Amino acid sequence: MTESQRRRQEFARALRNELAELWREGEDSVDRARVEELGRRFGLDETEARETFVAFRGDIWEGEFVETDEEPGWEAVVLEDVPTAARPDSSIP
Repeated sequence: MTESQRRRQEFARALRNELAELWREGEDSVDRARVEELGRRFGLDETEARETFVAFRGDIWEGEFVETDEEPGWEAVVLEDVPTAARPDSSIP
């Protein structure tokens, strides 16, 4: 495994945890800047972080992009589901 692959894998794990925590807390969106900042913590540049985040759509998050005219074309994602986490209000007693 290359260093780049290892960093992306660690970022993906942290992203999964971050989104699961947001979802459990009732948050329904994540800003692009938050994704980029998390990526920087794992040695990814902004483009790598965004591309990795988008690549995991359907696996660790589902939702719709909040589009913008500025590059890269989106500023946030409205989360519809985070399959790795359950919201507190959806738990079965």
